[in-house]
Amino acid sequence: MKYLTIIVILCFHLMAQEKTEMQKLLWIADSWVSASGETTSYEEWKVISDDLFEGGSKTVKDGKTIFSEKLKIENTAEGIYYVADVSHNPEPVKFKLTAVSDTSAVFENPLHDFPQKITYLLEEGNLHAIIEGPGKDGKTKKVDFYMQKMR
Repeated sequence: MKYLTIIVILCFHLMAQEKTEMQKLLWIADSWVSASGETTSYEEWKVISDDLFEGGSKTVKDGKTIFSEKLKIENTAEGIYYVADVSHNPEPVKFKLTAVSDTSAVFENPLHDFPQKITYLLEEGNLHAIIEGPGKDGKTKKVDFYMQKMR
């Protein structure tokens, strides 16, 4: 009986092992879409390795891409970063992961103009992305993006 108790305790311990922060982000890996008026936005994330997710985002209007960016979430020695590579920025912009759960992630870069904070939320199977930071008038600006899984 003593050995059975030890085995049961070990099994519960193994099952309760904490997920890594990258494992907590796995819910983002999918293809997402949002349609609003004349524009349709797409965002896609793929797991490349335990330490790298790659993706991209684009917005299409009248069949033409009006915005696009290459995206990465990478686990480095300095932490986990969301990296956005947009044509109007001379270099990719990094946002450090500051909070993560099985349904949310917050990335921040207080030195960037806009956005300074990027939040992703998994809400009832849908993706809610929020970008925020100072607007040109100095007041906090917040933009919400609601996306569904592409079927």
